[in-house]
Amino acid sequence: MIGVTVWSTTQVAGIPREQLDVLNDQADDSWAALTMRVGASNLIVYKPVQSAGRRNNAVMHELAHIILGHELAQACLLDDGSLVPGNFDQEQEDEADWLAGTLLLPRPALMSIRECHLVDSEACLEYGVSQDMLNWRIRMTGIDYQLARSCRTTKPMQL
Repeated sequence: MIGVTVWSTTQVAGIPREQLDVLNDQADDSWAALTMRVGASNLIVYKPVQSAGRRNNAVMHELAHIILGHELAQACLLDDGSLVPGNFDQEQEDEADWLAGTLLLPRPALMSIRECHLVDSEACLEYGVSQDMLNWRIRMTGIDYQLARSCRTTKPMQL
């Protein structure tokens, strides 16, 4: 067990209303979720004003960091209220993106989406992901290309 609790910013006690409004500003895309260590446990805090698919991706991205054993980034709060990492590591971010996407939409799920002929909007609702995540996973796995190619090779030859 990895010991993770997930809260929305509105569930964190003691945040003054003014600061909560800054943290939950929908126009501010400097952060979507963050992880803190509380003793031996991890706490993921997410911005609740995002779409459900975006929230799921943000939380899964943070969970991926924990699973992969990444060091926590130091968060810096800028004067304008933006929350930015103080020690950004692109390689770790990429690893977390890949694992989060794989956990949210594993290959069998993508195959099922295509085999059941789900339209993208239905697939996004079914799997709780954003359109961007679905597009990214389909593109990165090459599943549409592979299925199209297998259809071409399995059709009987006409003489």
